[in-house]
Amino acid sequence: MGRLARMGATAQPDVNVERFVYAERKLLAAPIPKVASRTIKDMFATLSNRAEGWEIECPPQDIRPNYPDFYVFSLVRNPWSRIYSCWKDKVADAVTPGKVSILSRFPALRPFMPFEEFVEWLDTPHGSDDFADRHWMSQLRHLQTGDGAPLCNYVGQMEQIETAFVEIERQTGVTLPRTKAQNAKTGAQEYLAAFNDRTRALVAKRYGDDIEAFGYSFEG
Repeated sequence: MGRLARMGATAQPDVNVERFVYAERKLLAAPIPKVASRTIKDMFATLSNRAEGWEIECPPQDIRPNYPDFYVFSLVRNPWSRIYSCWKDKVADAVTPGKVSILSRFPALRPFMPFEEFVEWLDTPHGSDDFADRHWMSQLRHLQTGDGAPLCNYVGQMEQIETAFVEIERQTGVTLPRTKAQNAKTGAQEYLAAFNDRTRALVAKRYGDDIEAFGYSFEG
């Protein structure tokens, strides 16, 4: 039996992700990893004053049953930019036990592998959403319940994060405290130079549903 068959028998996609709760105003953030999640965490730490239950971890399908009348929001990101950021943080900078542990779960994935090889790996069965780590899981997968229904009341774009926050404030009446962006290791346009025609096309194939759903192109 091949390694993929053995892996498929036990491995599950990693969808247990941090969620942030402001129970007083029934507001819940369901951030996607590598999409301003640290910034949102800081925002909710301030909003909730770190009250009991402000930070949870659960898969998307558990949110609505447990928070049925909450306003739920998230942000999305240009898929090419997100994957470059993922590689830069989790692969090129895999110098901590936690990061090495993530990579060790997947055949042929290794610390410090070149960006082009990482993108090619994402287009293999091992890199698919069937087994994916949360950091390179398709964004749509993070934003759907178990039956494929939309999870959020509102989904904004990280590239227009202030516009998104203003709209959430308008819809909810909650004033969101602005905090300094956290864990921002990748400049807004840095990813553009990292791609060649092949890797650009591979990401378009791998994350085509995200690109179509959220209206992204390579440049923005």
